[in-house]
Amino acid sequence: MLLDIDVEVFDGDDHVPVIEILKLVARGRHDWRPGTSGALRAADFVASLSAAKIKAPVLRDWATKATEAAADRGSSAVRPASGPRPVRVTAANVGAASDDLGKPAVLVVENRIGDGGFVRAMAVALDDKRVVHALGKRWLKFCHSGGTGQMADLAIDECGDFSVLVRVAMLIDSDRPDPATPSPNDDKVRKARRGGVRHIHMFTWRMVENYVPFRVWERHFRHKESKVKELRGWIPQQRGYQHLKHHFVGERGKMPAPLMPEGLTLSEADFDELGPEVVAELRQVLAMIHEIL
Repeated sequence: MLLDIDVEVFDGDDHVPVIEILKLVARGRHDWRPGTSGALRAADFVASLSAAKIKAPVLRDWATKATEAAADRGSSAVRPASGPRPVRVTAANVGAASDDLGKPAVLVVENRIGDGGFVRAMAVALDDKRVVHALGKRWLKFCHSGGTGQMADLAIDECGDFSVLVRVAMLIDSDRPDPATPSPNDDKVRKARRGGVRHIHMFTWRMVENYVPFRVWERHFRHKESKVKELRGWIPQQRGYQHLKHHFVGERGKMPAPLMPEGLTLSEADFDELGPEVVAELRQVLAMIHEIL
């Protein structure tokens, strides 16, 4: 997360949460871009740790770089005009903020392996290095709901693990058979929002499988070339609302697991091939994830 740290935290009675937050920043898990005065105050704080025989080389190196970066930028802290908004850390909430920032961000999905694998492959294909890195470091975890039925309740429950910085998002299928039909999951979205889940993305198309590139289906269903060819022949607005399980294996059949084949590296072009709005929507999903990282 992008932080806005009040310099008064360095004058508090408990230095432990301040040290923990600075360590998270120094290791690249969270980001703080102070102005000159903030960087100098942080550097003085880190120097006081050394004077107290507290060895923290990662903080010392970070303080040097932060001071140099602030001098290059000018006196003001960086407040981006777009992208994730900074979250404020003050003397009043620094302890709770430290606890929250040290926990993994949570993305609630219907299926941890299927949907989680899709998000991972999508982040790689769209070159979102921050999300890929966060997944590799386990700074972002997928919470398995076993379908849409309990998603809202589970997402609300996950919010309870955080005190002041609720780092929970929900990614849910629309399950709509066509663009004119309301989603049967609208009530679940409303319930989740009422329960404190601020970050929710409902797929425009029917379900996550409708966003899977053709090359994946070609890998899974080499013995069903006609089915893949038929899929390619539909226009996006038709294909996006098809129940692909029924298309490929019938109502009682089983879809391949994992959904995204191991060893298959996808590109942005693979997703762009699905339709003109697909990449833009998937980038919205990634932007939502950035809000909780």
